[in-house]
Amino acid sequence: MVLVFKTNVRNKRAVSFLKPHLDQLIKYQKWNFDLNDTDRIFRVETDQVPVKHIQSLFRRLGYACEELPD
Repeated sequence: MVLVFKTNVRNKRAVSFLKPHLDQLIKYQKWNFDLNDTDRIFRVETDQVPVKHIQSLFRRLGYACEELPD
């Protein structure tokens, strides 16, 4: 399943900060950011990580993360 989120992650430096935390939470899964999109999209392919865990991680690290509808 592909989950899509709107975020406030603005640059590669922020992605580098988030990367080790995301890699730990979303083990062996694919994820990426589209920083050129106005919604600063975060996409993740996972069947194992609940949406609320992803959102909680972003909030704890000081970023916004809102799931977008299909």
